Amino acid sequence: MAEGKGFPHMVRMLSEIIVKVPNVVWLVIGDGPKSKEVFQMVQKNSLQNVVRFLGNIDPQEIYKYYHLADLFVLLTHKDEAHEEGWGTVFLEAAACGLPVVAGRVGGVEEAVLDGQTGVVVEVYQDQSVIPAIITMLNDSTTSKKMGDFGRERVKNNFRWEKEILKLL
Repeated sequence: MAEGKGFPHMVRMLSEIIVKVPNVVWLVIGDGPKSKEVFQMVQKNSLQNVVRFLGNIDPQEIYKYYHLADLFVLLTHKDEAHEEGWGTVFLEAAACGLPVVAGRVGGVEEAVLDGQTGVVVEVYQDQSVIPAIITMLNDSTTSKKMGDFGRERVKNNFRWEKEILKLL
């Protein structure tokens, strides 16, 4: 959990999200400099029954967690230490058929096609982020279409063999 990934901001919005989607569970994968702060925010906001901290997961096992999810949310934003370059994690989620809600920064819009494979949001505009997440969780038809399109897009356009040939 590094700066620029939007974890504290997501915790702040969860209280509003669970009003509209009461059965939501947020699986948090990873560790890092923001872990303690995010954990404390979860406790302070009484969200322990909503948030599950899974820590670091073996990269060979991560797909299992993608398959448990209905939506992948990573509210990436610009920070001084790090900027999202390409957004590989969004392609991993798409490859598993997940629609994505992503912050608009760096190369994210190359990985997430806004309105097609997910929704790209301005992270600090809660009035657009919260409804985007709620809609994706409540509208299974749209979410499935986006997830299916994302999976096909990754399969057809981001195979390693094709990417290597582009470099030659």
